[in-house]
Amino acid sequence: MTPLIETLYLLSTALMVPVILALLGLLVWSLLEVGGFVREARERRRCGDAWQVFLKESPSPESPTPQQRNVAAFFERSDYPGLVACFAERGRAIQADALRLAKLVSELEIEAAGRLARMSFGVRVGPILGLMGTLIPMGPALIGLSSGDIDVMARNLVVAFSTTVLGLLVGGICYGIWLVRRQWYARDLSDIEYIYQCIDESGGSADAA
Repeated sequence: MTPLIETLYLLSTALMVPVILALLGLLVWSLLEVGGFVREARERRRCGDAWQVFLKESPSPESPTPQQRNVAAFFERSDYPGLVACFAERGRAIQADALRLAKLVSELEIEAAGRLARMSFGVRVGPILGLMGTLIPMGPALIGLSSGDIDVMARNLVVAFSTTVLGLLVGGICYGIWLVRRQWYARDLSDIEYIYQCIDESGGSADAA
């Protein structure tokens, strides 16, 4: 091999260990995300009824409007699913300030996007590392084949196929979580927007009065 090609070969093979370590780290991280996903799903199932009850509650006669009654009742508890609970907890102290509530809604949208971005990272980087882990050992495997060293070729092919499987596994796990969480957070943000509109309308009614 020419010096340039040999240097390229050495650089690519030197990436094998970092790629394997990164894949193992991503696998551990994705499994931890699965645990968090299961815990979040159970929490949503447990708290989903509270939100449905809140939506179906009849207006209280003491409140001038249903919107004002809804706003007051919403911030009295925080056992709601997902981001709705975050909105209730963080917005309780600022429920009378429409501007700060609007800022809170924007922050929760950014927070939801950040959580989904983590999953998008795993969806993309997992298969990329798996592909790198597949291609890097192919060079030594072909060299072993050309020299008749079947053991070297077999070991490198095992590494190549194993990294492919790990990369696809990480990508599949993250993609599944991303799909479900995207639906969850879209529903949460829709519910938060509903609450914010109720607050805005009740504030407008109070100003008009």
